[in-house]
Amino acid sequence: MHTQEWQQNFREKGYVVLRGFLSAEEISYYTTKLETLSGISRGKMSTSGKKGRLGQRGLDTSWSTPDGVTKNPDFWPLITHERLVTAVRDLLGNDIRFLQHTDLHVGFSAISWHRDSVNRDFGKGPDWNESDAPYQLVRAGIYLQSYAESGFRLGFIPGSHRPQAQISLGRRLQETRLKWVGAMSYLFVKLQEWASQAEWIATEPGDCLIFDPRILHSGSYITGPKYSMFLGYGIENKHFFNHANYYRRLRSELGYADMAPELAQRLQAAGLYPQHLPTMDKIDDAWVPPQLMKNLVGRGLKKA
Repeated sequence: MHTQEWQQNFREKGYVVLRGFLSAEEISYYTTKLETLSGISRGKMSTSGKKGRLGQRGLDTSWSTPDGVTKNPDFWPLITHERLVTAVRDLLGNDIRFLQHTDLHVGFSAISWHRDSVNRDFGKGPDWNESDAPYQLVRAGIYLQSYAESGFRLGFIPGSHRPQAQISLGRRLQETRLKWVGAMSYLFVKLQEWASQAEWIATEPGDCLIFDPRILHSGSYITGPKYSMFLGYGIENKHFFNHANYYRRLRSELGYADMAPELAQRLQAAGLYPQHLPTMDKIDDAWVPPQLMKNLVGRGLKKA
């Protein structure tokens, strides 16, 4: 069990840190699996660095696959990992279910202030309305490299996940400023690190960061090997259903697919399989990228 202070930090700030989540053996195992899947070795990442040109946001050699944990059986043990499941239950309650929002990354860092939620404009859309159901979803990011070798940190804007009944002018200005910082980070790759409100977490091998998908966050510019794996969990209600359908159906360019029956059986045995998951193809105010961006993402994933 985690402390009340740990739980309160999650409610107030929107994230918590689970240090040393994976063992040395697990770190080695998953690093090897990621290198095999991506075809990118640690040495190859160590010798290639970006020079700051347009669109260069990490290493020259990088790989990313949405829904990667769900699609690859080698990573399924992460979903039911006892320590992770216990931590999430401490935060959300015992009735958590696996949320199909996963990623695998090698040499990749998302350098811009963004949200992972369905509704990404603060205060607009059902993600920000908890009047009839609380928002009880989390993402868990697991890292396998040291800060010394990668230079990687994950930044959060504390409290940016919390709805406000009346949105203040100061909050609106903050949101607008960070949107522009995110857009300009494509030209100036370290610009997002100038955000004065941010808290930056330097990750070490086996660390896990658990956060509310609505929180504004950003990866840092990286200069060496980086490996990460992302999973999702939540309590089944309208927010869970919206989120699952958003990545499975509305974001078609990401290539999400039906869960393998073997994984469904594994989740059922662990009490993590969603019991009710209605299908929907429209969600109010859902953020969807422009068609050109969707085409570029789709082509990039086919090459990965």
